[in-house]
Amino acid sequence: MAYHLSDRGRRALDGLFTAIAQINGASRGVAHQFTLDPTAEQRLEDLQREQVGFLNRVNMPSVRDLTGQVIGIGTHDMIAGRKSRPNLPRTPRYAGRLQDRDYLLKNTTFDTWLPWELIDSWSKFPDFAQRYARHVAVSVALSRIMVGFNGLTAAADTDPEDNPLGEDVNIGWLQKLRLEKPDHVMGRATVTAGGVTTATGAAQPIYIGPNADHETDGDYKNIDALAYDLIAGMPSWARASTEHVVIVSQDLVDEKYFPMVNRPLASTIDSGRSTSDETVRDIIMSDKQIGGRPAAIAPYFPEGTMMITPLGRAGATDSSNLSIYWQEGSRRRYIKDEPENMASLVDYNSVNEGYVIEDTDFAVMAENITFGDRPEAP
Repeated sequence: MAYHLSDRGRRALDGLFTAIAQINGASRGVAHQFTLDPTAEQRLEDLQREQVGFLNRVNMPSVRDLTGQVIGIGTHDMIAGRKSRPNLPRTPRYAGRLQDRDYLLKNTTFDTWLPWELIDSWSKFPDFAQRYARHVAVSVALSRIMVGFNGLTAAADTDPEDNPLGEDVNIGWLQKLRLEKPDHVMGRATVTAGGVTTATGAAQPIYIGPNADHETDGDYKNIDALAYDLIAGMPSWARASTEHVVIVSQDLVDEKYFPMVNRPLASTIDSGRSTSDETVRDIIMSDKQIGGRPAAIAPYFPEGTMMITPLGRAGATDSSNLSIYWQEGSRRRYIKDEPENMASLVDYNSVNEGYVIEDTDFAVMAENITFGDRPEAP
């Protein structure tokens, strides 16, 4: 039997539609595509950062153009100097670290539908509009993180069934490092095509175990040794940074600190939240360390993987080495009742955006990490 939206739910939706239209100057109403007002656009970005903790540790700058040079946020060259005579020209230097690398933004859709049953349920709350905005913001934010860690390509037509983690939505941070700095990637073979070398070849597992011999094909006795070796592979100026964070998958942390048998819940890295919705939304910072650096578990980070790079401080907007660039004025939206679409409210969102590593010198990663001794060659 078809579900019919209640009068109370209809009034709540009409109020939501009116408020969104007024804020964005959508004279024809929200059922027609409109461009978000710059203030509303920034408010949506801020709301996502507030609702999903990991985005609060990532730079999210707006840029004017679809393509351009990477800004170099959060990394700094030497700018101090002196001239012996007043008439000698002074030469200001960029207070960042420009590299000869470009960004390219891709139009990305974040379309959601909510059943009228949920709208009716929420309509009894006085904060209906805020509740709805938070729900959409969390959905968009988690999708951005998922693509950031798992995105491999930017397909013309994406297929969520074959690529459930957004592998075909955009080129994420890990893939950026494989493509742009292959010598900073362990655990995968390099491939050279057209004179360009990338770390996109076959998996080359890194074995970690008590009997592993570091001198035999790069194995390690523990993940601390692997982390130290990764950091040692950075240039000296990057290696010395005090901002590095070791982003790891939950399985690596469990293996190092928390045996799965007879572990007290309170002794886990996140006090038992690893199975909760909160962990899916937040970055979990540990008081433990890996390789002498703080350890962090991020949502949707691939298993058997470790990335070391500076992450932003909570609340700071320009201190991370990981960024999501989005184009000013590119966000389009329209919201419609679609009874034919499972009796639901459908919210169509799109924006031009892309994933950027500000300075690849400050990023290293290892993947295909496997616990146990390396199998003997046949």
